[in-house]
Amino acid sequence: MKEPAYIYFNSPPSPYYLESGFSDYQIGDSHPNRHRINLFDLIIVRDGCLHLAEEDNSWRLEAGETLILLPDRHHYSVEPVKEATSFYWIHFQTVNEWIETEQIHYKFQVEAHQECFNPSPYTMQLPKSMKLSFPQQAYQLIEQMNEASKHVEPKAYWQKQYAFEELLRMMDAKQNQAQTSSIVRLAEQVEHYLRNHYEQQITNQSLSHAFNYHYNYITRALKQVYGYTPNEYVTKLRLDQAKTMLLNTHATISDIASSVGFENVPYFANCFQKHVGISPSGFRKKYYD
Repeated sequence: MKEPAYIYFNSPPSPYYLESGFSDYQIGDSHPNRHRINLFDLIIVRDGCLHLAEEDNSWRLEAGETLILLPDRHHYSVEPVKEATSFYWIHFQTVNEWIETEQIHYKFQVEAHQECFNPSPYTMQLPKSMKLSFPQQAYQLIEQMNEASKHVEPKAYWQKQYAFEELLRMMDAKQNQAQTSSIVRLAEQVEHYLRNHYEQQITNQSLSHAFNYHYNYITRALKQVYGYTPNEYVTKLRLDQAKTMLLNTHATISDIASSVGFENVPYFANCFQKHVGISPSGFRKKYYD
């Protein structure tokens, strides 16, 4: 069976962080044998060597190498470790469509898969397995996730999600393609800026000043690549983060509204109702129940 080379994720929103950790294996230890765990498992080896398999494919992972195990497959250890081995693991999930396939140009013509995958304006392209170009930077990001996981306040949640998204950005194969057009590069820079500043006030003037382009050109670039205007994208980011906080924290509606960038609770509630179809409190109650 030929090993698929890439996993494509429709975005936005990006895949989201669930939990992470660090494991030390001694000689003779083996990775767990698991079936259909319903989440993605990203493995990054720091020291030693790890032999893993998924269905009929197997990998020998050394320091600085990664592997993404899929939620609907059988994962198991090919053999016990033969030397002291340590690795990071990150569990994550996505609310969007994804597909595993062989390498294709990032414009991603998917006629053969059209019945099961409809590409969005932006498609994240993560290698199934890769050698990290900057492993120390990746390790630091995961250490940040692990440290933030020890805390429960809302700030810790944002620290984990931000570090995870930075790691995905490092791994996204499309980022390194020399053929990426200037308008795509601008759109990606704007998207990164909005994702890191959505909780602040963002105006036409502030965007133009930040990128030294007319706001209309910035809008056209973002719309072409991501399918949203800057205002639409900021609203989507804020609401996506609000939904996650409603389900994963005990923060009040007021605190959530403020932390994601809404000026007041009534405006937040109106936007949430308009775009999600239910009030923030109703959304939380629906999934908690």
